[in-house]
Amino acid sequence: MPLNAEAILAHPFETREQVITDKDAMLFALSIGMGRDPMDTEELRYVYEESLKVFPTLPIVLGHPGPWMADPKLGINRQMLVHGTQHLELLGELRPDVPFTASNRILELVDKGADSGGIIIMERTLHDKATGEPIARIESGTFCRADGGFGGQPQLSRDFRAVPERAADAGIEMQTEPNQALWYRLNGDRNPLHASPAFAAKAGFPRPILHGLCTYSVAAHGLMKLNPGKSLRMIECRFSRPVYPGETVRLEVWNEPGGVAFRARVDQREVVVLDRGFAQFA
Repeated sequence: MPLNAEAILAHPFETREQVITDKDAMLFALSIGMGRDPMDTEELRYVYEESLKVFPTLPIVLGHPGPWMADPKLGINRQMLVHGTQHLELLGELRPDVPFTASNRILELVDKGADSGGIIIMERTLHDKATGEPIARIESGTFCRADGGFGGQPQLSRDFRAVPERAADAGIEMQTEPNQALWYRLNGDRNPLHASPAFAAKAGFPRPILHGLCTYSVAAHGLMKLNPGKSLRMIECRFSRPVYPGETVRLEVWNEPGGVAFRARVDQREVVVLDRGFAQFA
């Protein structure tokens, strides 16, 4: 069954109500590598309940609508899906024990051609339940590798900007842990690709891979280290290659008008894992 563009664009999503606890906030921070050094007071505030701060990228794991792409009438080949892009805007404060609502909708559907697949852009917004004030806006791009040729628009309305061709202005290395994917999956994404060696082998990987969104948050942490005293307000990037837990991720950063451009590499495999990245700070 070919991809059903009309059904996807019209797919209904229920508004969800959710609340996080201090444990949720601390687990997320630990899962992205915070708190390795218990004497690092800057990181301790994300993993210790005294004066607890919520890590800025936590909204990306909240308000997910569930396995809606499994609906047969949508015609999506789920075995050929790849998380392609991620965008996060921080508009307010996410606080433990304060209820919020999450709304999802299909923002854009792109047809790259019968041999090139399609792209689904989903938008999620989080609002404080009591006040209605916005907390975060999230865009996730899913690349449907086997579902092109359905006759939709041929290009995204907005693509992520390429990093500059000049030498980077700054850089930082971020170490991941061998068991980091096992920690990160406790935030909700329990895809066995990130835990089971047998499943990873069937998917063509020598061992389980790190969640792309974990690498995304590791990059956010690195950018925050390079911009001390500033508050992250937006971060976006394209996922290029997977990271294996335990690898070192090296960020290359360029100072640009309005923010910083970045990409991430794993030097031991000579691959770019995140590309076309851009972040803004208050």
